[in-house]
Amino acid sequence: MSNDQVRKERTISSETILKVLTMVMLLSFLVFLLFPLITVFSKVFQSNSGEFVGFANFAKYFSTPSLMRSIGNSIHVSFVTTVISVGLAFGVAYAISRTNMPFKKGFQYIAMLPQFVPTMVHGMALVYLFGRQGLITKMGIDIGLYGELGVVIAEVLYTFPQVLMVLVVAMSSADNRLYEAASCMGAGPGRVFFRVTLPGMKYGLISAVTIAFTKCFTDFGAPQVVGGNFSVVATDIYKQVLGQQNMSMGAVVGVILTIPAIVAFIIDSISKSKADSESISSKAVAFKPVENKKRDIGYFIYSLFVTALIAVMFVVIALAAFAKRWPYDLTFTLEHFDFDSVLLNSGMKAIWVSVKMSLLTAVIGGILTFLFAYLIEKSKPMPLVRSICRFFAMMPMALPGMVIGLAYVMFFNKTGFTIPLIGLVIPNPFHSLYRTLAIMVISNIVHMFSVTYITATTALKKLDSEYENVADSMAVPFYQVFLHVSMPMSLPAILEIIMYYFVNTMVTISALVFLYTVRNQPMALAILNMDENGDYAAAAAMSLVILLINVIVRSIYEIFNYICRRRAEKFSRP
Repeated sequence: MSNDQVRKERTISSETILKVLTMVMLLSFLVFLLFPLITVFSKVFQSNSGEFVGFANFAKYFSTPSLMRSIGNSIHVSFVTTVISVGLAFGVAYAISRTNMPFKKGFQYIAMLPQFVPTMVHGMALVYLFGRQGLITKMGIDIGLYGELGVVIAEVLYTFPQVLMVLVVAMSSADNRLYEAASCMGAGPGRVFFRVTLPGMKYGLISAVTIAFTKCFTDFGAPQVVGGNFSVVATDIYKQVLGQQNMSMGAVVGVILTIPAIVAFIIDSISKSKADSESISSKAVAFKPVENKKRDIGYFIYSLFVTALIAVMFVVIALAAFAKRWPYDLTFTLEHFDFDSVLLNSGMKAIWVSVKMSLLTAVIGGILTFLFAYLIEKSKPMPLVRSICRFFAMMPMALPGMVIGLAYVMFFNKTGFTIPLIGLVIPNPFHSLYRTLAIMVISNIVHMFSVTYITATTALKKLDSEYENVADSMAVPFYQVFLHVSMPMSLPAILEIIMYYFVNTMVTISALVFLYTVRNQPMALAILNMDENGDYAAAAAMSLVILLINVIVRSIYEIFNYICRRRAEKFSRP
């Protein structure tokens, strides 16, 4: 057999494998994303018994004053939260990116702490301070925590870290030449800010606003703890499904919950596409803050104040976890860490379930995300299928976690599907996944897929396409290029994807609140249940465990990443 024939056979074999993997990818998106969404969205036109009722459920929803009030409350709270969160984060981001103040990294790390705990923990910290038996309340200062005010404060804590990261990135990409030119032309600080700074980061600012609004609108944990009688859309879907077993109305609320997320996703996508078209010049000079001690001291005090408010929340959680009875008896104790006593001998199991679920989500999700991104961006066969998969890969970004969880309940709980008109019942081959840890892992991967997919594609697009072209000409199988070139060169991005999956799986509740069981109860849901049952100290103790696990894992990642960078710098020196 000639070399050309061998090369041709290898090429055909490699292309066949790529086609098979591409079809597996499409099937995965259909089964674990599209079909569940079709199930939940079709439910809005059915009664609880499955009868077609048209738009009757929507008519009932919009004619129910309490449900309509929830929409107004959600929009109002999200708007107020966005203004406060973006405003506070803008000042801290400016201090980190545009000044020479000390302790920048420290402020940034403290500001990131709210990301490492479930959202209801922010509400719990507020209860310990401003609740009916809170420390500040006992001093005679009652702010009326339960309701709109409590939800806004808790949501600001939740959205602040994510908004800050976006704004820091947006400000760090400034071209110093613009500021030098403005200075030479005698422009004052105010004119420079409105003519240079804001226009240069407008797309980052739009992304920060859409992230804050969407995260707040779709959050369930914080309103559940401090909302009181102040209902929002996210808590309505919880009450309709678990409280009243009204799946049809739950589906309607889910659709309502999705609309702002879709609008925000479209706005964010448009802004990012415009930002990509206005790329930074290769001759751009990194921004260097001029010496100004008064400015640095002012921003240091501001950053210290904002991050101190965040730190106080975690100090209070720690005190409540270690105090015998907060705030009456502050004697040190470890009895609240005996989780089995409040969770019917399943406390330690909840820790193991969370760690196991997070590891599985991180490893499996990291591998699948990078593989799917490679198939979509780097492979050549089946372009139409790859385009469809690219659309599916971005879809979860516009879907709240509670909607994904509800969709999974409705789809995987069914033992069979009835084909309209002919009445033929097809067994559901995926029903066995229902009420298992596997379905929770899958829901987490789908819920977080879009963000990690963007990270993976960004890394892959930086790689020269000549690697694949040379491999094709030499009949090198694609998997060798994938394993020996693409993966090693994209290792930082892969590690970041794995870290994102792990940390967010440890703290998420929205996608799992309809899927978990007593046997597979993660810590985040255990905290929610303990809070609802009045076991506040144990809930605080378990919150600290989640925080500790996430901080340790993140620290290991940072150390490993630092070592890799140092080695890369060492080998890149002449």
